[in-house]
Amino acid sequence: MDSNNSNNNNKNLKQICDIPKPQFLSKGVFTLVGVLCKFWISMNTVTTSGIDKLVNEIDKTHQLKRPMITIANHSSNLDDPLLWGVLPNRILMDPSKQRWTLGASNILFTNWFYSKFFSLGKCIKIVRGDGIYQDGMNESIDRLSEGQWLHIFPEGRISQQTQLLYFKWGLGRLVGECYRRTGVVPLVVPIYHQGMEKSMPLAKLPIPRVGINLDIKVGDNIYCDQVISKYIDDNKISDLTDYLSQDDKKRKDFYKTITLHIEDEYQKIIPPTNRGRFSHPTIKD
Repeated sequence: MDSNNSNNNNKNLKQICDIPKPQFLSKGVFTLVGVLCKFWISMNTVTTSGIDKLVNEIDKTHQLKRPMITIANHSSNLDDPLLWGVLPNRILMDPSKQRWTLGASNILFTNWFYSKFFSLGKCIKIVRGDGIYQDGMNESIDRLSEGQWLHIFPEGRISQQTQLLYFKWGLGRLVGECYRRTGVVPLVVPIYHQGMEKSMPLAKLPIPRVGINLDIKVGDNIYCDQVISKYIDDNKISDLTDYLSQDDKKRKDFYKTITLHIEDEYQKIIPPTNRGRFSHPTIKD
């Protein structure tokens, strides 16, 4: 399996949906939001590590149409897009290079204007409680299968406590289903940040504060090729599509295995005192 070259698989894919329509409005949304993010970043003390590496991976994804997932802890409602203010303008304000991301239906899609605005900003509607097989997850897999960049918060909700929450298995589904469809394992890039919880504390008015110390760290790439290969070998799977179609328990076990691997690797960029002690739910029949 090759997570670095998806060119051989793209010839069979549908036309890539990399900029929402109408495209000129999408470009306007990203320009406006990009300017605001740059301004907000300039009003804080920001320390970064590994941003050049992230920029390089974004460029590769755009050029090679190689699927990539960035993952980050979720400390406030505006982690995305504010944190992207550290990116260069050529990425920040170019919708064809920017990420797709998931947005909660009860926050970003509550009326026509919000729905249109955030859709133009490459937000995919997710309904909390509808699980890992909902339409928004399927659309996210479509975008990954086209070789695009998807950003998610794998904890599934905002948390301002010190320790990380366990990762939802939808992350494993995104990786596993992209591989099943295309034969390409998405690259996973971990991002860990501290300070947004002080900019937008949950108990106060949801307006981003300035003058904070913000630290953003991009960790080493996480590769899932070996864990998928081992799972296939251990379970003697000759046809992954056929195997996963047999029952939901097998599907979830596959997704959980991938998620646990990413979760373990993600902890390497987190300060030891902030690392989670996870208790995942059991897989039900």
